[in-house]
Amino acid sequence: SIKITKISVYQVDLPLLNNKSYKWSNNNSISVFDSTIVKISTNYDHIYGFGENTPLGSSYLPAFARGTRAGIKEISPSLIGLNPINLNLINYTMDRALKGHPYIKSAIDMACWDILGKV
Repeated sequence: SIKITKISVYQVDLPLLNNKSYKWSNNNSISVFDSTIVKISTNYDHIYGFGENTPLGSSYLPAFARGTRAGIKEISPSLIGLNPINLNLINYTMDRALKGHPYIKSAIDMACWDILGKV
């Protein structure tokens, strides 16, 4: 059966269109989104899945990009060897490995759904 063999995490800067910035209260602004891309590799050569998380900066929401990447690194070891299309088991395992923080788990969840769509 299909199994997760590796979870890779990438940081990508996504600038706003025309080098503009998004501004909100307390003089906060952002001109580049700090995006996290997740790639889940499997034991099937050409079957892998991608997910992403792009929060709007740490002063806007509780979700923040460096926290996303740290959380994924915390959760990833517990997912190696699991079947990525057994979504209930994936979500149960993520919840046992890290309480709360759904924004961290969303990129992994997306990547698993991507794999499900390919098999």
